[in-house]
Amino acid sequence: MSRAGKSWAGAFLAAAVVGSLTATVIPSQAAPQVAPAAKASAPVVVASGLHNPRAVRVQSDGSLLVTEAGSDPAVPCTVPLSQCLSFSGSIYKIKGSVQRRVVTGLPSMQIVRADGSSVISGAIEAEAAPGGTYRVVSGVTGTPATRTALGAGSGPLGTLSIAHGRVLGDLAVHEAEHDPDSAAGNNEVFSNPWNFARDGRDFLVTDAGANDLIRIHPDGTTSTELAFPNNVIPAAAASGDAALAPAGQAEAVPTGIVRGWDGAFYIADMSGIRTGLSRIWRYVPGSVPTVFATGLTGLIDLAVAPGGDLIALSYTGGATSTGLLPGALIRIGKKTGAATVIDTGGSLNTPTGLAVTAKGDIYVTNNTQGSSGELLKFPAS
Repeated sequence: MSRAGKSWAGAFLAAAVVGSLTATVIPSQAAPQVAPAAKASAPVVVASGLHNPRAVRVQSDGSLLVTEAGSDPAVPCTVPLSQCLSFSGSIYKIKGSVQRRVVTGLPSMQIVRADGSSVISGAIEAEAAPGGTYRVVSGVTGTPATRTALGAGSGPLGTLSIAHGRVLGDLAVHEAEHDPDSAAGNNEVFSNPWNFARDGRDFLVTDAGANDLIRIHPDGTTSTELAFPNNVIPAAAASGDAALAPAGQAEAVPTGIVRGWDGAFYIADMSGIRTGLSRIWRYVPGSVPTVFATGLTGLIDLAVAPGGDLIALSYTGGATSTGLLPGALIRIGKKTGAATVIDTGGSLNTPTGLAVTAKGDIYVTNNTQGSSGELLKFPAS
């Protein structure tokens, strides 16, 4: 299978197949009940006209950083299953009433699907670093060879780097050299780094394409922290991923990572956007990870709310023959793992990034496929 056409086991995160989800009815499975909650405050549009926005993060000074994957090159690719490079990625900063792009010119890749439509991969998540610089993790949706084929300037793709500076760790190379999830029977070497968190002087990075958690050491070397097990698809549902994972299984597709109230790391997986199969893992470095919450769908990011509960963001509730269902916000009890839906009034359309402030305001990047992206604020109730 073409790397540009990786199965939707990698879902939206593999970037090449997001459009095809609207034509595929994803089988539903019985899932634990998720309790409804009181309706959230109506969202406020904080920023608009964002270019394929991905993560949003609250910084120590109270500002917000939104990472933009970018837009089509000046001369877009047109050949199905082709890829081409632009430098349209950026980091967008909001502080009070001031909004602007503080970093521009980050590498971005346009990926043309088999039907001729295209999606963008590039900068995914960023945070402020010393000396006025920014750390940024970028997707690559492939391998180091995929990156090289794009041409000069593509080097930051598939890495955690200083924006326009040195590479801190190369996730694409780690996947090419080690392919940790092959032990689960997954049949493709494929990297697509997604979110990162600090662990002392190290960084922990989820690789949604490689199905693992990678540790980046201060000297730039990498090691496999975890290889996430595949999820089992109930026998009543079609296997779907058999070309890449063993029949009857779905690749994990780890996405959001956050350090919780108890010091452990909590990591979301998408499990192919199959209804009720997304999991949240609890992981203390050096120990065996455990499943903290399940019965969820399409989880793409996590944050910690005041008081210690997790807030989880679902990219979509699934797909029907007419399109993707709205995304969702879900509160996860910090001790029980019990899930309670936050009623957003159906306002979330392919949301990707999530942040929660110390006051309890929730920020979500919305409309994340294209150049009409926005940042929404759900004020604390």
